[in-house]
Amino acid sequence: MACKLIVLCCVLVAVFADEKYTDKYDGINLQEILDNRRLLLAYANCLLDKGKCSPEGKELKDHVQDALETGCAKCTETQKNGSYTMIEHLINKEKEIWEELSAKYDPEGKYKKQYEEQAKQRAFITADEYTDRYDGINVDEILQNQRLVTSYVKCLLDKGRCTPEGNELKVHIKDGMQTGCSKCTDTQRHQARKVVKFLREHQDNYWKDIVVKYDPKNEFKDVYEAFLASDE
Repeated sequence: MACKLIVLCCVLVAVFADEKYTDKYDGINLQEILDNRRLLLAYANCLLDKGKCSPEGKELKDHVQDALETGCAKCTETQKNGSYTMIEHLINKEKEIWEELSAKYDPEGKYKKQYEEQAKQRAFITADEYTDRYDGINVDEILQNQRLVTSYVKCLLDKGRCTPEGNELKVHIKDGMQTGCSKCTDTQRHQARKVVKFLREHQDNYWKDIVVKYDPKNEFKDVYEAFLASDE
């Protein structure tokens, strides 16, 4: 009887110990990862079996399928909040990565729509305007400095590191081209026209590379060309 009781206790310990994922990596700065696309891609490549995994990346990879299927039932509160933040970021700002991850871990689309609806409800997708956090940047100063111009373009083309404002531009440039900058602030519209005009006149190869990357089939050319030609 005592032996059976000991066995039962061992089983219960094992079950309850497995109720939550480890909180060993809960202290990681998630925002730092979201603000650094190089880091974000490293984690994504780990999950997609395209690259090496850090210890915390491996831990995430080991549980991502289970967490997806159970609604993060075994997650700590920190992990739940982080998961929602990460998913919403991918849905709204890294759609290609989101689609790849969905195809790998949710090939039948059982959970994808649910998470996208949650993101809409949390008002991430439906934002009327892009943030004006970087509207005060001196665009003329950048355009007068070839090193800075090259740095920003390389960021957009995934050929170099991004500053926070460069990353913000990169996140929205495709949507901006597709919608004719409809979510841009007045300052952003003015700056966008100024920058594109400069590139076309002085660095046309850069502008062509940007178009090839973000509108390879010229699907939205009429939209952004109309915007660029307008004075509104």
